[in-house]
Amino acid sequence: MIHGLASKPPKADTHRLWKKALTENIKLENPAVAEKINNATDLIQSAYWANEIPSHIEDDQVYVTGLNQKVDDVIAEREKISDEFHVGVGDKIGTFFKKRGLDIVDLLSGALTIQDDVMKGFLTEVQLYSEDQYIADKIRQPLEVLLREAWDNNQEVAIISHSMGTFISYDVLWRFSHRSDKKYADYKNKKVRMFVTMGSPLGNKTIKDVLFAKYHKGNGDRQFIKNIDYWHNYSCLGDVVSHKAKLENDFFDEMQQLGLLKKNIGNTEKYAIDYVNMHNPFKVVPHKGNKDKNKSNPHKSYGYLVQPRLATWMIDFLENTLK
Repeated sequence: MIHGLASKPPKADTHRLWKKALTENIKLENPAVAEKINNATDLIQSAYWANEIPSHIEDDQVYVTGLNQKVDDVIAEREKISDEFHVGVGDKIGTFFKKRGLDIVDLLSGALTIQDDVMKGFLTEVQLYSEDQYIADKIRQPLEVLLREAWDNNQEVAIISHSMGTFISYDVLWRFSHRSDKKYADYKNKKVRMFVTMGSPLGNKTIKDVLFAKYHKGNGDRQFIKNIDYWHNYSCLGDVVSHKAKLENDFFDEMQQLGLLKKNIGNTEKYAIDYVNMHNPFKVVPHKGNKDKNKSNPHKSYGYLVQPRLATWMIDFLENTLK
């Protein structure tokens, strides 16, 4: 698991809350798998990078206490409305939310906007990642270390990434795909079974110009990662970071043409999927400088981690029944 924006609780709290949201989501679909996850303490690892940002200050315990409650609220909402988080094929977005007692105008007007701190912080950290390669290398290192450990132990891997963590992951996977240095070349034949991107800005031109792959546009498979089997992308309605929600045109189509991702076959093989216009019920944690208890943050990771389709796909991965 690799988080996004660096304004984060301490590593242990971030890991605990991410794992809790994901496991409770899985529990609603398959309690036995959820129990196995909780019993296997090292099954889920966190590539925590927030402290590599020089200006980063961890969220204090007052905020973490409030966040605990908000995560519980998201889990309760997931349990309440079951699998009705995702706008289905043929559904009208407004009608979909109206049926669930939600007004789309209120949802969007109450959501964080490009003027809010979430976007300002995101742009600041993207600039730092782009301009300071010493810090960028330190940000990438936790995921690189975890991947090498897993591959050295012949373990299958799923990466669940959020926000800035999605393009950090992409850069890490690109290095393992293409770099000739021994520390990458030794793993060229290794793959990530499932790559999950949540609230991702990878379709944004500015972000694509930050990636290592920017130097290889139009250069065949060197412009893409070569070491994933499945790529599932999730975007929630009103998420200002993943405003260009689908990755199909920017990545999936050409990667499939180049043979880097398998194509969908019939109704069973779903190697690359965009799930868009989903409902993220996360409400911001009131704190000093932010006293609006009703404002929502459709970009927040916890609302993504309780998405029903993520649960079912993760169960398939863990049960080795991906198809």
